[in-house]
Amino acid sequence: MNRKLLIGLLIIMGFFLNACQKNVDLFVPDPGQINGPDTSWYSSITPTMPVSSLNSNLLFNPYTDSIQVNGSNAYIITPFGLQCGFPPHCCVGSSGQVISGTVKVDLLFINKKGDIIRLGKPTSSNGRLLVSTGEIFLRFTQNNQVLQLAPNARIVYRYPEIMNATIPLKIFNGDESVPQHFNWLPNTDIVNNTATVAVPNIEIQTNHIAWLTAGYLYDTAGITRVSVAANLASNFTNANTTAWVVFKDFRSVVSMNAEIGARKFISDKLPVGKAITVVVISKQGNDYFLGFVNTVTGGTAAGTTTQLVNITPIKRSLADINYFLDTL
Repeated sequence: MNRKLLIGLLIIMGFFLNACQKNVDLFVPDPGQINGPDTSWYSSITPTMPVSSLNSNLLFNPYTDSIQVNGSNAYIITPFGLQCGFPPHCCVGSSGQVISGTVKVDLLFINKKGDIIRLGKPTSSNGRLLVSTGEIFLRFTQNNQVLQLAPNARIVYRYPEIMNATIPLKIFNGDESVPQHFNWLPNTDIVNNTATVAVPNIEIQTNHIAWLTAGYLYDTAGITRVSVAANLASNFTNANTTAWVVFKDFRSVVSMNAEIGARKFISDKLPVGKAITVVVISKQGNDYFLGFVNTVTGGTAAGTTTQLVNITPIKRSLADINYFLDTL
């Protein structure tokens, strides 16, 4: 009897230990997954935060070509419709020396709203809504050294854009001096920086490289405006999430700023009565999330100063998010 009792006890203990081991396995998180909701908001974003990884994963590489910067004009015709003309000896080095020979040219041309989100270049100028005809980035390099545009040299850009030819266009230059707050500054050198409409093309002449756009400020004088705020679950914070307002009827995309005290993403003042899509993209652990709501600025609440939009992002693949951005 004692032997049978001992065997029975050993069998019972074996079942008990196996059950304990299974319970332990249930609480081990998968590698790379968050252990719980991260609800912290931060005054500054660091490269190690998930939102920085999200932004990097949405980027795409510039178009690359080369020109000869000797005694003749040089031209680039890109596969996406942008044409560029360069005068002779248009590049100088860091000490002002004239460059000759082959120069590498990196180009970006953004005329899709989804690409504005991907590259983080919202159409805002000092808090005012900017309507863009397209955003252009240009960089010269030779032997991995960044070059500058020569004094008195002007670059000519042409690209197709159907718009009202009576709307006067101005040149705006990209300002990246404040991290995470890209801004378009009006170019005050109107002699050397012009934009004209010759349907079906826009033509820009400029003495500026890096980021520039031709566009106009939306007339906000005397019209009702409203801020748009995204109402999200507590784990969607500025450490892992970006939020955007995309206008349907014209090329304007504005970023929603992280308001630390309110723990919300809130836009600058926007004109009331405009069809928009509020877009939220997040990266948490190894997972991506996408949420969007189609609405109209101002909604039905007359006189409101902040319009609250409820959004529930759901898990999507990065490929799904890129497909959605292409539809905007």
